[in-house]
Amino acid sequence: MIEYRPSRPDDHAAVRQFLMEVGWQRRVQDVARFEKMMDRADRTMLALEGTRIVGFGRALCDGVSNGYLSMLAVAEDKRGQGIGRELVQRLMADDDDDNVTWVLRAGRQSAGFWRKLGFKASDTAMERVRS
Repeated sequence: MIEYRPSRPDDHAAVRQFLMEVGWQRRVQDVARFEKMMDRADRTMLALEGTRIVGFGRALCDGVSNGYLSMLAVAEDKRGQGIGRELVQRLMADDDDDNVTWVLRAGRQSAGFWRKLGFKASDTAMERVRS
């Protein structure tokens, strides 16, 4: 059975290890930067199978108008079981009457997953890519 809950500061080391194992090494290799990412996110969600982290999501949202899904990862052996969908739904759950416009940067051939959750490619989004 999968348990879902927000992450806590004492989860950070395990979350970072999980993210490194599922391909996010470049984004989380610097511990201090990772801690800032975690501390500054206003929404995080873990998926746990017992004590094992099998999924993680992170978002930034004002709760009224705009939200950004900044990270979603599911353990390779648990993909296709609805864990990612549940993480996204829980991260987006506290918005104001579904009036929040959520955005994300989808990668690694994940567009099909996001379309299933109601996302679509946008002609209005702009980005300034970090170096």
